[in-house]
Formats: sequence, C-alpha cells, structure tokens
Amino acid sequence: MLSRARGLRWQYWALALGCVACTGEELPSKGTPGGQNTPANMAGGGATGSSGGAGGTSIATGGLPTTAECTSAGKILPGQSPLRRLNRVEYNNTVSDLLADNSAPADSFPLEEQSTFDNDANVLRVSRLLAEGYLGAAETLAASALAKPDTLPCAATAGAGDTAAQEKCAGELVDTWGSKAFRRPVAEAERTRFMGTFRSARAFLDFKASLSTVLQTMLMSPQFLYRIEGGTPVDGNPGVLKVDPWGLASRLSYFLWASTPDADLLAAAQEGRLTTAADVRREAERMYGSVRSRAMVRRFTRYWLELTNVDQQGKDAALFPDYTATIGSLMRTQTETFAEHLYFDGGGTLNAMLTAPYTYMNQPLAKFMGVSGPTGEAFEKVELDPAKHSGVLTEPAFLSYNATADKTHPIYRGVFVMRKLLCAPPPAPPPGIVDGTGTVTDPNATQRDRLAAHRTDPTCAACHQHIDPIGLTFENFDATGRWQDLDKSAVDTSGGLTQTDVDGPVANAIELTQKLAQSQQVQKCITVNWFRYANGRGEVMDDSCSIARVAEGLDKSNGDLRELVLSLTQTDAFLYRVAPSAEATP
Repeated sequence: MLSRARGLRWQYWALALGCVACTGEELPSKGTPGGQNTPANMAGGGATGSSGGAGGTSIATGGLPTTAECTSAGKILPGQSPLRRLNRVEYNNTVSDLLADNSAPADSFPLEEQSTFDNDANVLRVSRLLAEGYLGAAETLAASALAKPDTLPCAATAGAGDTAAQEKCAGELVDTWGSKAFRRPVAEAERTRFMGTFRSARAFLDFKASLSTVLQTMLMSPQFLYRIEGGTPVDGNPGVLKVDPWGLASRLSYFLWASTPDADLLAAAQEGRLTTAADVRREAERMYGSVRSRAMVRRFTRYWLELTNVDQQGKDAALFPDYTATIGSLMRTQTETFAEHLYFDGGGTLNAMLTAPYTYMNQPLAKFMGVSGPTGEAFEKVELDPAKHSGVLTEPAFLSYNATADKTHPIYRGVFVMRKLLCAPPPAPPPGIVDGTGTVTDPNATQRDRLAAHRTDPTCAACHQHIDPIGLTFENFDATGRWQDLDKSAVDTSGGLTQTDVDGPVANAIELTQKLAQSQQVQKCITVNWFRYANGRGEVMDDSCSIARVAEGLDKSNGDLRELVLSLTQTDAFLYRVAPSAEATP
C-alpha cells in the first residue's frame, strides 16, 4: 500500500512538472545581446560579454548607463527569469513557517552546487537522489503535521463511515494547506487533481493515511518546491510580464527572509495592496525592520566574503598552537556580526564597512587576537587602533582564510580584493605555469622577495603587477590575521591599485581600504553582488539599468547599506519577468 501511495505522488509530480526536476533540466532562459552569464564567469564578477579579466569591462567595472538614459529609453528590461527552486535553507525555513516543524529535513539532502551564492537558480538542479530526499521528507513532515490536532481538526471528527464528511475534510485540507504551500490560492484544476489523489488513496488506505497522501503530494509538487510565478502583459513591452501580487509576495519573502510569505504579506496580495512599486517598497521596509532580515545579511556576507569554510582551515600547530577550529568559527561570526550591525543598527554605510576602526568580539576571540575588553561569550563592540584596523578587510576571517597554514599569501589576498571588491578577477594562470616563488631558496626571504621573482617573468607579470601590490599591503597580518611587525625582517607593506578608478600607491592596508571606500567601482561591485543574491541569478546586459538605478541610489545616499537592500526591490528585474513564451524564443 505504501508503494502505491508513493506511486501516486511520483506520478503527480512528474506530470505537473513535465519531468523537468527529474531530468535536471531547467526551463529555458532568454538570451540577451552579448551572450548569457554562466556560473563560471558570474562567480568572479564578470558580466555578459566580458572577459572578466583584470581591467576588463563589465557591468560592475564600467559601461553602466545613467538612470536618465534608462528612463528616456522607455523600456522595461527584466533580464532573465529562470525557474527558481527552494534551496536547503529556504526549504527548512518554509516547512518551519508552514508546518511549525523545526526538524530541518533539508540538512540531510544532497549538497547543492552554487556559484557566488547558494540561491542561484541556474545551478539548483534536482537529481534523483534529491527527489528521493523530497519524498522521504514529505512523508515525515505530513505524518508529523497531521498528528497535531490543530493542523486539521476535522480529521479527528469525520466518522469512519461518513464519506461526505471525509470528502469535506479533504477539501478543507486542499483549500487551506494548499494555498499556504503554494503561496497563492489553489486553482480549480489543481483542486480537482488533489481531490482525485485523495479518492485514489482512499481506495486502499484509511482516511488519515489518505489525507497524509494529499499533504505529501502538496509537499512534493513543483508549486511548492519551485517558485512558479504568474503575471500580466505590459503595454508597449512585448514579452514582458508584470509579476502578479502572489509572485511579488514570494520574491519579497524569499529575498528578505528566505522563507514563505507571512500572513500580512499574503493578505496584501489578496486585497490588492501589492501591485505597485510603492506597495512593494512599503512591505520591504516592514520586513526589513523584522529581526528575521538579519539572517539575510549574515547569509549574504558569508557567501560574498567566502566565510563558509573559515572554521575548516588548518594552521601550523607549531607556529600557532592556540589556533583551533573554534577560533575559525568565531572569526566568521565576528565578520557576520559586524555586517549585521552596519545594516541594521542605524547609519551603516559602505565606507564604514571598509574603514570602521572597530569590530565585534567575544572573550575567546579577543584573547586570541590579543585584545582586551570582552569578558563573556557574547560578541561586543570593541574599539581598535585605527592605525591597525580598518573595516572588514582587516578582520581575521578574510586574512586567515586567504593565507596558508604557516605564512601569509599576498596572491590570495590580492585576488580576493580584485574578485570580491572590484569585480575584476584576473584570468586563470596559463597551463603549465610553475610558481616562480619556489625558486627563491633564501630561508630569510620575505614574501615580497619571493613575489618579486615571478614578477620578472613577463608571462606572470601581466597579472601579478596588479595582484601583488594589493596583497602585499596586508603583510602586517600573519597567517591567522594577527598583527605582525616582522616577517624575517621589518615588514614592507607598500603597494597600490592599478586599472581601477582609484589607482595609486598606498603605504599599507589602512590606506588601501580608504581608497577602496572612495571607489565607484567598489560601489558597483557590491551592488552587482546584492543584485545576484536578491534575484537568485547572475546579471546579464539587460540588467544594466536595474543595476545602474541601485548603484546610483547607493551613491546618492552616501553608501547607505539599508537603502542598497531596499532599492533592489524597485528594479525591473524584481518587479517584472520575461514571459515564458519569450524565454523559449532563440
């Protein structure tokens, strides 16, 4: 009997989704002039039609139109509109909000691919193993939910022989929980199919097991696992749809909360209070003010600054006996807490992110870093020496992760800044290149001495003349991110920036961060990264106006980080979508 019930759910899923999930194929996305981003070039910051190399032209590094030009063009350009599946975090949050179930079943699902962020629709495929994970989770979640008397009270009162009462109860399940699971009202055709599933199951299962089969089918359906949006055509913009209120509710909730819309958001959609850009802004401000949005900023920061595996790095125990995996975890928490403070505690700016002379620590991390102040496990604000600390790039999470087990690594640090702050990643080294630093045999050679060796090779120098001067400014920070004045000899931190909008020499990391804080290129780069996170995809050339509006707003607000997040909900990419028929057009 169980296998027959499973068969019903598999059949419904396959028919409803057209086996897209089973085959791992996504709906086609419409290409745009200049090509389409792939996960490979999106991750580094390159844009459509761009090499993404050092000094290359991309949406982030140049070529953005002005908002006046965008307005005068009179076109709505939503970019691509891929079918978006719930990732593991979104699945867990959704079932928690939907069913009050905090068992986090997605933690046991197969690990997912990701590009820059973990919500990129272009890489969120569904394997057979994941589909089986969905089925197992649906069975467990449905059984747990229906065991609670308040989930569906009629399940306990419908008599064993009262067919009419059982049918009515099944209809109540479909209408009530179906609309919650699908994040919109259940269509009549869908209701008919679900009631058919109930009747088919009832032929060989008891009443409650049949109800469970219906709920499991809902949790296995593409309408639950994917964010399938409707829309209405826009006059004068063929192939463009204005996303309907239900779709906007989901876009807001999964962007800001990584979960299903709350009751207020669904009510706004139902009552026609979520149709205009102003409506979306109003709800975005309400949701941003909730404590739930703080997790969004921490998650964005974790992926943008590549903090996910900071606690898994190893350090030489002979050189750093006090370093542990726990310390690595605290480093990640430090940077995420600092970012959360900037975005939510009033007045946070991009300038402060890059130059603030303070951070957050608890007692164990403060002891490791040689800082006094915190006395407990809670993270507290700590003022630091402004000659040694200047924002997120002088925090140990970035510095220690972009180092080796026993020494600093200026190349890692320089490449990181180019990729994550400037969106101008250098190209990969040519095949067969031998690391020239290994030819330096002097045991007293500094990292600067070693890097000088490969900058004499024309093949290496083409890239390293841009990378090394950035990375060398961080030589006052050892492999764990702690301050050092000596590395074999007195540390030389001179360096500089080239092929940016703030080129010039700098004496150390403090001067470097101050230059970066004044860079329009950095403003565009963080805007592009937030755009990717908010829309769950990489940017294409049709997104130029959406990104330009947000970047210009960030500049006019003096780098206000709250405004950066909220303004993303006002773009063409967020409010509109490409019509499915247009997506399928070559």
